[in-house]
Amino acid sequence: MLKFIRKYQLIILAVGGSLLMVVFLFQPIIGKLSPDPRKATVAQLADGTKFNGFDYQRASFDLAVIKRISPLLFLPTQQGGLGIDQSSNGDEAELHWLLLSKLANDAGLVGDAGEGITWIPELARRNATFQLQQQIQQGLLQINSEAEFAQAVASLAPQYEAPLQRNVALATGMAQGATEDDVYRTLATARGIERFYRVYSSVPSYSDIGAMNAAKQRYDAIAVDAAVIKGSTIAPAIPDPSDEELQAFFDQYKADAPADNDYAIGYTQPTRIKVGWLMLDKEAIASSIVVDRVELNKIWRTDHQLPQEQQRYPGDFAGERLNIERAYRTDRALDLMIEADKIIRSRILQATRTLDKEGDHYIIPEDWDSTRPTLESLAQAVVSGTKEQLDADVPLPAVEIHSDRWLNNLDLSTLAGFGTSAFRIGQRQLPAYLLPQAFDSEELSELMHIQKGIPLVDPAAEDAIGNRYYAIIYDVNEAGPADSIDDVGRDRVVNDYKSVKAFELLSENLESFASLAQSQTDLVPAISEAMKLGPTEAVRPGVARNLLVTKDNVARGRLASFVEPALNSEAFRNAVHDATSGLDQLASPESVEASPIFVSAVIPSSKAIALAKVVAPRPMTQEVFDINIYQILAGQGRRDIQTAIDESGESPFILETLSKRLGYVRVKKRQGEEDTAPAESETETAES
Repeated sequence: MLKFIRKYQLIILAVGGSLLMVVFLFQPIIGKLSPDPRKATVAQLADGTKFNGFDYQRASFDLAVIKRISPLLFLPTQQGGLGIDQSSNGDEAELHWLLLSKLANDAGLVGDAGEGITWIPELARRNATFQLQQQIQQGLLQINSEAEFAQAVASLAPQYEAPLQRNVALATGMAQGATEDDVYRTLATARGIERFYRVYSSVPSYSDIGAMNAAKQRYDAIAVDAAVIKGSTIAPAIPDPSDEELQAFFDQYKADAPADNDYAIGYTQPTRIKVGWLMLDKEAIASSIVVDRVELNKIWRTDHQLPQEQQRYPGDFAGERLNIERAYRTDRALDLMIEADKIIRSRILQATRTLDKEGDHYIIPEDWDSTRPTLESLAQAVVSGTKEQLDADVPLPAVEIHSDRWLNNLDLSTLAGFGTSAFRIGQRQLPAYLLPQAFDSEELSELMHIQKGIPLVDPAAEDAIGNRYYAIIYDVNEAGPADSIDDVGRDRVVNDYKSVKAFELLSENLESFASLAQSQTDLVPAISEAMKLGPTEAVRPGVARNLLVTKDNVARGRLASFVEPALNSEAFRNAVHDATSGLDQLASPESVEASPIFVSAVIPSSKAIALAKVVAPRPMTQEVFDINIYQILAGQGRRDIQTAIDESGESPFILETLSKRLGYVRVKKRQGEEDTAPAESETETAES
């Protein structure tokens, strides 16, 4: 055998080498011919629509884009959002988006990228409106008329447009090869889903009688003169609480959200963190680079040795010098950033190498705070390490530490630089301002391996201009009841305490105020009596004339310029309609004045009382019906649909309902998905 091999070794080597060469040459072709697992069907619908891995990947990108640009779109549909399922288990959010997008596209309601561009100003107005409403609800802002509110929105909205445009630019980097048009197309799809919701709400149809009944429900009104006296108006006259009283008040509401009680007071806090970071400033590093004229000339000469069509600097050296220097600084800065990143990672690896692990997280020793690398030491290591490795003098990286107060998502988003950065994990991005949320989400925690006390270096966060941020979370305060009065803000708790006590005082005297108004046939004496409970310098509330109170709304008439938001409450509207239930709908103001009707109501959510004098019924007119018929039917349609949803307990747009209605079946798992048994409902659907 050995003799045979020796005799024909050249032939064997030639044949073997040829076979290896053939395999080498055909390997790329074989790879291209192999099916991409992401193209395989993952799920399908009853109408034959199929979703593959690329579809889910695109849906993940779309949702990340929306969350980055306008998180308000993730609110429930009742609050004006898209109501996307945000479950942390599996890919429910991606599937929900795919199903809603399909419905909107099939209905022809999704436009092109231009639709997304023109939606930006509208999103800015929404954000401005939401912020103003929050400030009004929290008592931080006082608006006295609808015109004033509209003006405030118009003034504030432009301030939101620039951040939205910046978020569009940041969102473009969330997927490799993504363009601004891709981002705007995502926004156009979200806008189409909103249109689909509006179209759906107009589905119900009505007979003539049904339309008239719907119109009467909306437009039959009672005209009243009304005034609101808020607890906050007389609150300054309430004595300051003792420490014990204030603590007892705080303890009562520290675990509540505003929606949990009648007074809309809540001190429960979201997850908050204390954080610091080291920043590699790309521009500062580029500016620190010493440029060698000889090196620039060498680059120019090397470039001119290439064919003319491949040259980057075709002009003479003097004319191209600035372009060459700019590119040189950029390339050199990138090298220095890479080297600095290696140095920081190496220091963290050295420090954590000896730590034991439990799953993906380190077991932190008790002395870790005194032995771990500090941000300041990492900054010094960057300076000395780049000098040693690349003979470069980089500026000392900036270190910023916020360990003196707790920061929530909103607080982080307002921090310059770091607040606009994001961590890239594969095809996904986690905005830095969502770091507190990572401690509430098992998915995000596993994705990022975020851990208190361990610097986040793999990956580091990066902003739109290429600056890199190496953060460390010093402490975490998980979501739950506020820790103390100071945690919420002592002034806020004191103001709430006084407003509630003032409201209780007004409520106790409400009957006497109403009796005084009845006896004097005027609201003014009752208001004067109520104001005696407050300080003499308190601003006296006025009487709004001829407000129109319907079952669902309080609108201003021709004599009022503004409706106090507190009046537009169910308690006040019901009190007015209960007091006038036996009144002839065609009664004239003169006949009502002969036997005046006064109304009083407590409004706990606004910590206020309301007093009103009935002027006369204002039934819907034929003119109002003719002008508003389409709005009437659309509004009633929305109410009827919501009533049906409330009765059935299921919205037609939630993921579970959509999946059943569209015949969703999971065919196989996505690439990289854990091998788990299919859900029972999916198995039954597939068998059927």
